[in-house]
Amino acid sequence: MKSFCSGWRRLFAGAIVGAAGVYMAAALAQPPQYKNDAELMGAAIASPEGVGEVLERLVQKCGLYGAATRTHGNAALRAWQTRHRDYLAEGRRVRAELQSTYTDPEARARFDDLLRNQLPMLVERQFVVYSRSIDDQPTESAKADLCDGYFSAVDDRQFDLKVNDPALAAFFDRRIAARAAGASGGDAGGDSPASAAHDDGASAPSAPAVPTVPAK
Repeated sequence: MKSFCSGWRRLFAGAIVGAAGVYMAAALAQPPQYKNDAELMGAAIASPEGVGEVLERLVQKCGLYGAATRTHGNAALRAWQTRHRDYLAEGRRVRAELQSTYTDPEARARFDDLLRNQLPMLVERQFVVYSRSIDDQPTESAKADLCDGYFSAVDDRQFDLKVNDPALAAFFDRRIAARAAGASGGDAGGDSPASAAHDDGASAPSAPAVPTVPAK
């Protein structure tokens, strides 16, 4: 049980870091650091998918402030999705691998709770940070300007995985390259959470701090 708990903490810690990736562009924080592949696997189930979900919601919200802003947002989102197409697909593969790994009822219940409840709550919190910054602007014109500032940051790739989380991007690249070369799934994915669980040095994660998002 101790080994399972340690491995789960590492996976969960990675997922929390991955879900927090959208903060990086706003806070100009240092890129995340991972101790092992178990944490990278955890991050892979949350990012870049969570970032994309926040951006989609921003486009919906900002579309209320004029056709030009809506057009800018849709174009920025489509370009971001195109740049991250392979990473998004690889994240889904990692999620499927982990779902097949957790066959124990307790482990599967925790994993399902992570996917269904905890990660969506983190995405919601991150969206709220941006949404409140927009709401705080005094006029619709100012709201549109802030939205355009966010979308310009997307255009400038400040929300790209390779910029905000190069370690996770490299992890995805290794998996994609290994599979393309005909490597086995185990070689492509590195250490599984189960094997990484033998190292009992992990500590329970905490939720990431919410930065102040400056007005553009």
